[in-house]
Amino acid sequence: MTQKITRVGLIGYGQIGAVVRKMIEDDPGNGMEVVFIHDADTRRLDSLPANLALRDLGDFASRKPDLVVEMAHPDVTRQWGTTILEQTNYMFISVTALADVGMEEKLLEITRRRGTRVYIPHGGVVGMDALRENRDVWEEVHVVMKKNPKNVDCARAGVDPNTITKETVLYDGTTRGICPIFPRNVNTHASIAYAGIGFDRTHSVMIVDPAWDKATVSIHAKGPGVDLHVERVEAITGVTGASTPASIFNSVQMIGSTGPGIHLR
Repeated sequence: MTQKITRVGLIGYGQIGAVVRKMIEDDPGNGMEVVFIHDADTRRLDSLPANLALRDLGDFASRKPDLVVEMAHPDVTRQWGTTILEQTNYMFISVTALADVGMEEKLLEITRRRGTRVYIPHGGVVGMDALRENRDVWEEVHVVMKKNPKNVDCARAGVDPNTITKETVLYDGTTRGICPIFPRNVNTHASIAYAGIGFDRTHSVMIVDPAWDKATVSIHAKGPGVDLHVERVEAITGVTGASTPASIFNSVQMIGSTGPGIHLR
């Protein structure tokens, strides 16, 4: 049987994007090919071959991708999500974009009309299947994130992380409320809310302490006869957990891999 190659376009060539590209290209038998890489900071594209560097995202369709993967910022989905879906399938890791009222419906409308698909990766969420499968059961879902303040982009919160000297609660409220304040940090919160009981019913807490050298995400979901507790503790660089690039690649592979073998989906 002839193997169909999935053509993948990458938006965002920072820490995550560079690793995902390497993982795809290190396994030529997986049935995927990177056909373009775009980054708003075009200096990151200078070292790339001309056939990969895409300086103007408006030209993405010329590369004929089967899947476009966003690994940059929720603004990409706001500005380009519907345009991409007019042409092909789209996966975005900046799930906080869905906290914008109406964004979900805009994306769904395009997929219904064009027959394309949107994918949300599980990212740092452990137990995504359990949250989704029991979304009609959960009465409450709580997400607590703990990080060193230097691993949190506090710009929109108006907080200088260097002034924090002890354990401090930066946010305690709905998941919809935390997303625009920390859009680069709480994609895990957004994924949990979307998989479970929604942005307005999911409760989010962000706690920081300069003494912490690891990132912790705790999930507690409760319903009649079921009580779910999950905690993930990992090393972190910048705003990205150590496991994030591999997790994103795994999601891309589940979507795009056409290679032979036995695949766990």
